[in-house]
Amino acid sequence: MREVLEDFNYRVIDARRQLLGGPPVITKLRDVDAEVERWRERRAAARLAAEAAAPPEPQRVSFWRRIWRGSS
Repeated sequence: MREVLEDFNYRVIDARRQLLGGPPVITKLRDVDAEVERWRERRAAARLAAEAAAPPEPQRVSFWRRIWRGSS
């Protein structure tokens, strides 16, 4: 994520330098550390939501225990 943001900032700066009478580049540079932290928070929240939405795994009963219970 950090590399993507650093590349984004580089491209914005590069685009600002190359303007020759075209529309201005009004995109702001990103604070890399703050964006990485927000990305981590969103990813953690999404992981928790996915775990909460997942159905519980059924308990597995061994073959021999099923046989033993069935013979009673």
